[in-house]
Amino acid sequence: MTTLDDATIVRLRSRPAERTPQRLDPLGVQSAWALVPVLSVIAVGYALYSTLTHLDQSRDPLLTWLGFSVLVVVAVALPVRAHPGRAPVGIWTHVGIVGACLVGACLFTASVWGGNHRIQDDWGQIVIALFLVAMALYRPVPEVLAVASVAALVLGATAVFEASFVAIVTNPLVYFTVAATPIIALACGGCGYAWTMTGETLAWRELARSGQARLEPELLETARRMVNQERITSLNREVVPFLAALLERGDVTDADAEEARSLASSLRSAAVAAVDRTWLGETLAQALSVRGEATGALEGATRVDDPHRLERSFTGEERAVVGAIIATVAKLPGLDASSVAVAASNPASPVFELTCATTDSRRSIRRELIPFISALRSIGLNAGMRYAAGRLCVRFAYPEGEK
Repeated sequence: MTTLDDATIVRLRSRPAERTPQRLDPLGVQSAWALVPVLSVIAVGYALYSTLTHLDQSRDPLLTWLGFSVLVVVAVALPVRAHPGRAPVGIWTHVGIVGACLVGACLFTASVWGGNHRIQDDWGQIVIALFLVAMALYRPVPEVLAVASVAALVLGATAVFEASFVAIVTNPLVYFTVAATPIIALACGGCGYAWTMTGETLAWRELARSGQARLEPELLETARRMVNQERITSLNREVVPFLAALLERGDVTDADAEEARSLASSLRSAAVAAVDRTWLGETLAQALSVRGEATGALEGATRVDDPHRLERSFTGEERAVVGAIIATVAKLPGLDASSVAVAASNPASPVFELTCATTDSRRSIRRELIPFISALRSIGLNAGMRYAAGRLCVRFAYPEGEK
């Protein structure tokens, strides 16, 4: 039987992670998503004001409004793409958003070329800077600074060539600075916040990890004592009274022999269950027991099909999110608790599926689960959900497992 070896566990747990707020604090960035449409509205509002005030300077109104239209498309695309349900935001989204905005700004500049009075009130540099502030939440700081530098260089160079046509004639480097500074300044501000946020998150994780390492021997000893106590309790509750009754009577009947076999089988089953106990099984059992169903805690562990123990690939962060998904599914009002099951496959790159039957609406299910699915995507797993004909399937896998 193929098993999940230690080398595979190390490889899966050591996947490279981008240092971004979305990666290190996915739920926090989901809460901050409302800032993105606000910045988009501000960008469009400022661009509209700038466009209207430049109409008398425009040499080609078609290019003016074409540039503004490109900006509107970008302002709609960014909040949609950055929505928690579509996490994570990748490098090509970053480049595409800023690149399209840069094209719109250049179209606007071309439309007023030769008639522009001042460069400092053009909308390109301010709007691009606002979008880069939002991108600092989703992309690594070096990448944001690199994109900001390219955008600043392009608009700065454009301002240098346009300098001889504006009303105030001065050193072209002044206009380069005027066009490039807002982009660099706001990008650095957003990156500074993101770097500080991720640094504090990493420091907190390291502190928590070191504290866990110090407590691990004590926790293992506590767990061992709890297991021993469970066994002693089982013996005192079932075996000791039976033996005491035998000693009191002084003889053994056929019924006593049958009861002894039953007790031995029960103890053996309990020992096997203790050996086969898994984190997924315990998590599912506890989640179902919250519903008040008598079979939840007893049968939860048997509903996990993970013969290779692929759950061992989970990091602490991944366990927290997966546990939250299981708990959320268990609390669905229309859930058929007897239908809940978890299956794991593909030891090389584990794939997990949580399935169940529920009468809840698709909208309510998405509202409950999307934040956690988005969190899994943000930390590097491929995750999604399907709901059809009353059957829900939540699937999450390591990237190599998606073929």
